[in-house]
Amino acid sequence: MDLETIKNYLKIDGNDDDLYVQDLLTNSQIYIDSMVGEDYKTDDKAVKLATLLQQKLIADMYDNRGTEIPTTTKTDRIVNSILDKLSGFEVIVW
Repeated sequence: MDLETIKNYLKIDGNDDDLYVQDLLTNSQIYIDSMVGEDYKTDDKAVKLATLLQQKLIADMYDNRGTEIPTTTKTDRIVNSILDKLSGFEVIVW
């Protein structure tokens, strides 16, 4: 995913937040890969799930302007289920 794609997703018109959004883009990818590994990248459907997850993570961090989660926030079952699904991929080498 690139900067323009995520800006369109977030409905951002200007360039004022470009550096911040780019950081969110990079950090969300690092987060996903560190949580589940990178084997999912061999499966097109899994990549689409990861993209959906990345969009959600970026939107949440952009809206909240940070990564802190209040103690009153409920567990996000969509995020957890996508992370679980992506973590189940293994590259088989013959």
